[in-house]
Amino acid sequence: MSKVPAGGLGKAASWRRERSHFILLMLIPAIVLLTGLILVPFLVGFGLSFTDYILSLPPARFAGFDNYLALLSTPEFWDSLRVTLIFTVSSVALQTAIGLGLAILLHEETKAVPALRAIYLLPMAVTPIAAVFTFRMMFNPGLGVFNHMLVSVGLPPQDWLGTGNMALFSLILVDTWQHTPFILLIIAGGLASLPADPFEAAKIDGATPWQTFRLVTLPLLKPFLAIALLFRSIDAFKTFDIIYVLTSGGPGTSTTTLNMYAYKQAIEFVSLGYGSSIAIVMLIIITIVTQLFLRRSRLLTVAES
Repeated sequence: MSKVPAGGLGKAASWRRERSHFILLMLIPAIVLLTGLILVPFLVGFGLSFTDYILSLPPARFAGFDNYLALLSTPEFWDSLRVTLIFTVSSVALQTAIGLGLAILLHEETKAVPALRAIYLLPMAVTPIAAVFTFRMMFNPGLGVFNHMLVSVGLPPQDWLGTGNMALFSLILVDTWQHTPFILLIIAGGLASLPADPFEAAKIDGATPWQTFRLVTLPLLKPFLAIALLFRSIDAFKTFDIIYVLTSGGPGTSTTTLNMYAYKQAIEFVSLGYGSSIAIVMLIIITIVTQLFLRRSRLLTVAES
């Protein structure tokens, strides 16, 4: 049995050290950028959440958990949490249903499919703020195209952004239009990677298209659906831009989500300590829900295997 020369081992170890140093050197710019943009703001916000800092009344004084206790006893917080959950669940459920249906329809190769794929992905190519401003004009009760369409078919016009329920529905509609292509892409990629054997077996057994979808396609798509649901739920939970542009949390507090509530407290009312505590609570909620979701997904995977 041949032995590796000691000099060869030394050169290999030296080469591994140099490679590790090179990789670390290449990662330094990304580490510095992430530290500056993520870690530092988080630590500052976390520290402010334990103070009574009001921008117009410096200096900041340590307040312990007073902000969190006040937050949990404030009706506005629970109302904003309710609005956030309604918005998140409704928009993600609609996007998942529409994205799944479109992905299955576009999975069949026909002459019209390439053009339809381009059309359905257009919302991802539009600048979000430009799209939201366009929707604001379309929602105009007097000149908007939506009311014109309703009147043309004999239905009464709606005050899309002027009443509580309609304003929240309008936000869900815009968010669904904007982010359904994201779910469509994930599910379409999942469909393209599914093995053909289960579908051939279902066809031989005489399964109907609905049975094939329910018993074969849907179970195989579960990992992709889980990824889409997780990412979209986190993103929808912290939505801010479309709410700020379309309703600014109104009318009243009917569309004031947690993110909007934190913005109003920290920026409009310059209560940086209290506003930071809302942001930290949002982070805690997202972390807990994410961990529960991932654990549930792992348990389902183990049970099915």
